[in-house]
Amino acid sequence: MKLALIGGGNKSYMPYMENYQKILRECKVDYDVINWDRLCIEEVDGLTFRDNKHAIPRNFLDYLKYGKFVSSKLRECEYDKVIVFGIAIAFFISKLLKHNYYDRYIFDIRDDHKIRKFFNIMQVIDRSCFTVLSSPGYMLWLPKSSKYMINHNTTICSLNVLRKVDVNHFNKEQLVIANIGSIRDYQINIDLINALKNKKNITVKFHGYGAITEKIKTYIRLHNINNVELTGRYEKNEEEFFYLKADMINVLRYNDSINNKTALPNRLYKAAIYGKPLLAFKGTYLSEVISKYDLGLVVSSFKNLDGKIWEYISNFNVKKYEQGRYNFLEMVIKDNMKFQEHVKNFIER
Repeated sequence: MKLALIGGGNKSYMPYMENYQKILRECKVDYDVINWDRLCIEEVDGLTFRDNKHAIPRNFLDYLKYGKFVSSKLRECEYDKVIVFGIAIAFFISKLLKHNYYDRYIFDIRDDHKIRKFFNIMQVIDRSCFTVLSSPGYMLWLPKSSKYMINHNTTICSLNVLRKVDVNHFNKEQLVIANIGSIRDYQINIDLINALKNKKNITVKFHGYGAITEKIKTYIRLHNINNVELTGRYEKNEEEFFYLKADMINVLRYNDSINNKTALPNRLYKAAIYGKPLLAFKGTYLSEVISKYDLGLVVSSFKNLDGKIWEYISNFNVKKYEQGRYNFLEMVIKDNMKFQEHVKNFIER
């Protein structure tokens, strides 16, 4: 059997693909990765698409070209089964999926896409072997179906890897609130920066890069803000260091889009694993999860934010936090184990 994994971006921006690759390797399945080198940073082979642009956001015509590239590779290589990532890619190869791969593909949805409104996504879901969601919150806007399976954005498989949290968890002399990963959601991060502007005992850090990085740099320079640091892109092996050096992890987002309202970011899981409380804004599915499992501080406004943060730290209950993250990650592991069994069954059937 030969299988294709079809992604819509650079391999380094699709860590969730490894969840499948690990299973495929264990089952000794021959597979290829078809992907789109949007940033022109990869070695191009016959299965990597690259155009003359160098950007993550793309238009309809760009997607159309990539869709044709994928379709040609599927016809050329005659794969037995496929796993397709993303609503937009599924749209552009939907005919092939529905007719050539009926019940022989997995549809993996990691976020919403505006193109969803222009085709019958229910047909793609119904004709899949099953459809994977990275957040249960997506069921709020997707059609009802018995095909859904949850695969959380983490590879944790044991609670033994959890970092221990102690009473002296916080650096009260210089508290670090860190964004680790892609930098996005300009307005809420500017609101955070303004709320904590030049507070002597709080530093706001941004580790990583994104579309708004340069705008934030310009803003803090123009407004003479001296307690915000942007460290830029980092290597994967540096990530643990950044988590361990942070006191709280920034997962702030307004509920101003379907994705923001219902997605669960990688930082949710990594912060729980490293024992770092989260800072979130009320009104999202993410904030509901954080509140349910006592994983951090959820605020409804930025008024007196530093006071709210220090109050949370003063009243921080280690046992309550430990129990909450234990319960949360136990649920995550169970969901992911169920997902793994379904993928193995898909391979073997």
